[in-house]
Amino acid sequence: MRFPIDYEAYTNEEIAFLVDFLHRVELVGNHQKKDKKLLEDYQTFQSILNNKSEEKAIDKAFEKTSGVSVYKLMQSLKE
Repeated sequence: MRFPIDYEAYTNEEIAFLVDFLHRVELVGNHQKKDKKLLEDYQTFQSILNNKSEEKAIDKAFEKTSGVSVYKLMQSLKE
């Protein structure tokens, strides 16, 4: 799957983190299981993007291709 990330806007380490994070979101979202580390990594995800509009755009594009919303999944994990 190609992830909705602007690969030119981030370092290689940040891209690796973002791709890994989104992959894990997809796996957890499709299997409906808890992942405490994923919730912790959400903060890193947000700090890398550091822009709410970009976070929303990535979430929308990711949900369209994977069927899983990052934001909605994080909210369900907090419960």
